[in-house]
Amino acid sequence: MPTLQMLADLLHTPLEGDPSLLHLPMQTLCTDSRQLQAGDVFVALRGERFDGHEFIPQALARGAIAVISDQPVAGSHFRVADTLAAYQQIAKGWRQQFSPPVIAITGSAGKTSSKEMLAAALSRYGTVLKSHANHNNDIGVAQTLLQMRPEHQFVVLEMAMRGPGEIRRLAQMAQPTHALITHIGTAHIGRLGSRAAIAAAKCELLQELGQGVALLNGEDPLLLATAARVWLGQTLTYGLDRADFRGEWDPLAQTVTLKGLTLPVPLPGRHHALNWMGVLATLLSLGLDLERLQEPLELPAGLEGRNQHLKLPGDVEILDETYNASPEAMIAALHLLAQTPGRRRWAILGPMRELGDHAPQLYAEVGRAAAPLGLDRVLLLDPEGEMQSLLDQQPAAHTERFGDMSALLEVLQQQVQAGDRLLFKAARAVELEKVLNLFLQAWLGGELS
Repeated sequence: MPTLQMLADLLHTPLEGDPSLLHLPMQTLCTDSRQLQAGDVFVALRGERFDGHEFIPQALARGAIAVISDQPVAGSHFRVADTLAAYQQIAKGWRQQFSPPVIAITGSAGKTSSKEMLAAALSRYGTVLKSHANHNNDIGVAQTLLQMRPEHQFVVLEMAMRGPGEIRRLAQMAQPTHALITHIGTAHIGRLGSRAAIAAAKCELLQELGQGVALLNGEDPLLLATAARVWLGQTLTYGLDRADFRGEWDPLAQTVTLKGLTLPVPLPGRHHALNWMGVLATLLSLGLDLERLQEPLELPAGLEGRNQHLKLPGDVEILDETYNASPEAMIAALHLLAQTPGRRRWAILGPMRELGDHAPQLYAEVGRAAAPLGLDRVLLLDPEGEMQSLLDQQPAAHTERFGDMSALLEVLQQQVQAGDRLLFKAARAVELEKVLNLFLQAWLGGELS
């Protein structure tokens, strides 16, 4: 168990207050005073909507043995210039105490599902530490690294970014041995300006890979071209159509076949089959025998609004993708809906975010992709009219725009029938899940039939 002396060494900062505490073991580093236990060290982080320094008295009252702060504290503390940087410095130092493979996953889409599939697959070979939920940012990655213990044989980290430099910072902290990049899309294009800039930001992971292995989506030309400019090390590309490591996807059986071995794909849809190939490529790079994956994986319950397939009484099925949306993810979800057997297929969509000036073009691309799929209904929750270019493509036999949730909910309550299949997808900020939840309450309550 680490001591305060170890923190002092990692931070290159003396403990101010009671030096006799230096030999004491600390339980954990805690960033939330409400969850702090006696013996913890409290890290006073600053955020856009909070300042942990305001909660230092509560942390000390709950039994914190020391505080990491950027200002004086009436108690034992380490005073640093930047508490988040200090937190990450400690996480990096702690990570260096261990030597298991550390697999970092990034990409515009497919990060979380790939992380969950990879962690579940690796659990058949040893003990796995993985990013919890969506702990994929400056704080979350540090939290995961600080949970590393000698018994962990594999570490799987998800890394997200909203701008240049973020992936580099996370990778410098985590020091991955393997880098899996799933896809270069248009998420955050409003911030970064172009797909080329997004690709460069994602490939910062490769620039911090050292002597590690890069696992790259071989069906993404922009990713491959960008990676080639910054990475000359060991690389394995994966895919279903073109790559070094390819699998043959059977959408009906939901399997991939490679090198004479047929393996079940844990999640439906081509996009998940492609992500599964990335998982298998990672295992191959680790020298693991894929035959252990012939039995289906048991994935944990997904995050709310992500990859949720709900089967309701009365033969109604719902694909709940309300967690978030990018153009590529929305198109993939529409293809999955089109492949789902049923009486009628409804797509209930809402706006995406951070598209910037590219929004009209990207909405039009979604509409054009939907048009040949034979969907029965496309309903848009679009109060500001920002999805007009999608509407212009006539993406379904019947397409309608709604300015508020109540009007959309009324149509669903009145017109959904047994045998229908419904997809709900939008940016999280749109709160499309409210419509879904109200519809579920009405349907499950017996008000609809």
